[in-house]
Amino acid sequence: MITKLKPKSEFSRNVLTLMTGTTIAQAIPIAISPILTRIYTPKDFGVFALYMAIVLLLSVFTTGQYDLAIMLPKYEKSAINIVGLSLVINMIFSSCILILILIFFDLFQSLLGENSLGNFLYLIPLSVFLIGCYQTLNYWLNREKQYKTLSINKVVQSLTSSTSSITLGIQDFGEDGLIISQILAQAIVVALLIKKVKLI
Repeated sequence: MITKLKPKSEFSRNVLTLMTGTTIAQAIPIAISPILTRIYTPKDFGVFALYMAIVLLLSVFTTGQYDLAIMLPKYEKSAINIVGLSLVINMIFSSCILILILIFFDLFQSLLGENSLGNFLYLIPLSVFLIGCYQTLNYWLNREKQYKTLSINKVVQSLTSSTSSITLGIQDFGEDGLIISQILAQAIVVALLIKKVKLI
């Protein structure tokens, strides 16, 4: 009976795989949100939201949008070159952000005012770099039709972020727990992607 319900075409199976992973990954934060709201204060969520807003804004530029072109080349060698270029630009851009933060740290702190991120400003380049790596490797695995890997990684990232947020929250890390959990989840999923990627 179950066999008959399975999609027969490869495209349908791939779509189902990605949809399943995405659904589970989105369901996990929703399921634990009642717990997080009892552990963290509105201020904690506000600081975390500010941190992520800055990171996501900067991550739009971190690969020079070359990651979007990974799917396009007909030949694999050309796609590999684009992956390399995307990662190099990502590293340079993230390094430039770090240098700016080191030079203008006090200025950025004063601009943020009471919403100051403190020393977590120094971690913004790391988050931007990890997102750039994730986007680049994600497109490569998409090109290689590694949909199961992509699906599993989404679940792992969501599960890691959620469980670590609860663990650190219980230990009174405050907004630090939310930011650390996000970075930890990003680092783990990028490490898993690197393990699966075969560019040579």
